[in-house]
Amino acid sequence: MKTCDYCGRKNSDEVVCCSGCGRNDVFKADAPPELPKLDAQDEFVTLATCQNLPAADQMVTCLDAAGIEAFVPDESLMQWLPFFYTITFGFIRVQVRRKDLSRAQELLSDAEPEGPRSPTN
Repeated sequence: MKTCDYCGRKNSDEVVCCSGCGRNDVFKADAPPELPKLDAQDEFVTLATCQNLPAADQMVTCLDAAGIEAFVPDESLMQWLPFFYTITFGFIRVQVRRKDLSRAQELLSDAEPEGPRSPTN
């Protein structure tokens, strides 16, 4: 039996068009395509959270320059929300692959300033 994706009517396997709605491009496949399985090391994990989108973009750019794939999963959402909503959503995440996590943490720790600097005379 073929089930029409559009109207939900059950049809015999021989039909080309749905007997309920007449459409021919809406039959469900026998089995959904199987998604490739990701290795645990290829999963994305949160490296850091930033208080604003420019800071997250700067971090992603720095990581990309070092050959580490990084992205901001909430980027589109944060572009449309006012700043005060970022507190509600828990800041903006930067994610990297699990296999690159330690290298990315090391890179970011090297890039952080050591603290306030005194002026030199």
